[in-house]
Amino acid sequence: MNLVSNTLQVDRKWIRRFAFLIALFATFFAIRENAMSSDLQINGNGISWLDTNDDWGRPWGDAASSFYRRLEAHREFVAAQGVPSDKMEFAVGTEITLQKVFRPKIWFKGDFSGRVSIAAAKGESEGFQLVVCPIADAERGIRYLSDEKSHGNGSLREKTVHIDAVEMTALIHEKGGYEIPQERIELHLVGYIPTLPAQYPVMHVGEWPDPLMPLTAFEVSNPNCQPVWVDVHVPRDAPAGNYSGTLAVRGPHDVRVDVHLSVLDFMLPETPLSFTMGWSLHDRFTDDGVDQCIRKLGPLLDHRVAPWHVADHFRKNLSDFDRIAEHLWSRGVKLQVLNGMPTPEIYEHIKSKGWLERFMCIWGDEPHDREYPEYRRRTDEIRKNCPGLTVAMTEDPRPDNVGLFDLWIPEPNSQNDVWIQNALRRGDRVWWYLCQLPIHAEYPGPIHASPGMIVDRPAIDHRIIYWLAFKQNIEGVAYWAISSWPAGWENWPEKAWPTNPLSKFPYSGQHNGNGFICYPGKDGNTWPSIRLKCLRDGLEDHDYLTLLRNRCGNNPSPAARRLLDVPPEVAMGLRYYNKDPQALLQARRRLAELIVANQE
Repeated sequence: MNLVSNTLQVDRKWIRRFAFLIALFATFFAIRENAMSSDLQINGNGISWLDTNDDWGRPWGDAASSFYRRLEAHREFVAAQGVPSDKMEFAVGTEITLQKVFRPKIWFKGDFSGRVSIAAAKGESEGFQLVVCPIADAERGIRYLSDEKSHGNGSLREKTVHIDAVEMTALIHEKGGYEIPQERIELHLVGYIPTLPAQYPVMHVGEWPDPLMPLTAFEVSNPNCQPVWVDVHVPRDAPAGNYSGTLAVRGPHDVRVDVHLSVLDFMLPETPLSFTMGWSLHDRFTDDGVDQCIRKLGPLLDHRVAPWHVADHFRKNLSDFDRIAEHLWSRGVKLQVLNGMPTPEIYEHIKSKGWLERFMCIWGDEPHDREYPEYRRRTDEIRKNCPGLTVAMTEDPRPDNVGLFDLWIPEPNSQNDVWIQNALRRGDRVWWYLCQLPIHAEYPGPIHASPGMIVDRPAIDHRIIYWLAFKQNIEGVAYWAISSWPAGWENWPEKAWPTNPLSKFPYSGQHNGNGFICYPGKDGNTWPSIRLKCLRDGLEDHDYLTLLRNRCGNNPSPAARRLLDVPPEVAMGLRYYNKDPQALLQARRRLAELIVANQE
């Protein structure tokens, strides 16, 4: 009896201990679940998502209502593919390339129809974005939002989706017999970099989409979405007409999106008509010799961006100098810069090669008017010692410096339009360069109202600058830095991309993403950015305008004249341009129609 009683007492004691442990673990997981749930409910500033606005200023509730309203059509589309609404784990939307897609999925403003249509000329590249949005169980039945906060937080419930692959078929011509193969279609995973509060107005402070990384399997969790950038490179021999294919997102289930491409009945020039040029090329491009330099420059040249001074970097070895220069000429690059006073040897060399018109000398930067006597002395010295060599400078063609330089490179946000037009009438050459904040300049209006290349600007800014350059007869557009990456870049992407350091006098303030338009990929590769894609698309728009002008000659129709003047609904000036990308895209479609109508 005592043995049985003692045994029961021991068993009860262990049962109580076991129950306590179960309760302890249950409490731990409840706390953990609440903490995780709480983490989903608030943004990076500790504010409830439900009490925030999106990048356009819409309340969370309105953004969510729009999201779920568009998602309703997607439910039917996915159900037709064999995935019933109550089994849907994720949704797939599409977006144009001129809308930057932020992480919160409720902010996504694109299309959920399951169909995307793009158009491009032969020899052109055109893209769109695929956007994967996890769908939590609590969201599957939401079709509208009530005023109750609990009804609006479905997107804040825990949900993680693993995407195994995104696969694109070839694009098949409607009449058969020709296809654009998969090898001509690039897919990139969109990455994000952090920004800090700046001294200029921005739509959003936090993570901004920009790096375009190789696409691998990925996970996306509420409350976020994950964009994939899709680029179609149309072959030059592709027949005009309509093409179609399918893009499949493979995860817990598959979602297929129909892709339609219209190949226009004209071709972009085989040799690009213009390039964007840039300074501040990181040593990573040049420290392994000519062959590796050419390889690393490849993605930049593919997007029609070239360093001003990469040939000059190899000037101590004229064989290397020639190899780089000849490679650039073969890709359509027309200009290179000699830094400082040219030596007699390098001057005689480029003269003997017949390259005097391809090189120019830039030996300073943004001079103050008190420095003009010295700049004039140096310019006269270069002209005397190196006749025929263009002298250029990052400066406005002011009335008091006429004749000081041959080629002017002002920052457009400080531009005096009258000075520019007077310089062009004199026969001077004018480029623009984007640096966000030139010094020693007078400004006719706010800097932030002009197009910029920093990361926390709308995508339209990076593209419309080429329409404005065409409108004002500017020869070319440059950017002050291609790869002036902030300290800590070598730890990316394992660690977050480092923010730009706070600039000190005279370049005061925070300039997010200023100084680079590409990223250091693995194995010495160069990875593109959204800004680089927008630059390329802007240059292709410039090609459209140039082709129409050439085909119309001296007697364009009123419709063509209106487009060649750049219509006011697209842009009126450097501080008055349409932020709605549809205006630009509509004008581009009309340009294509008139180019075809004016076939030679």
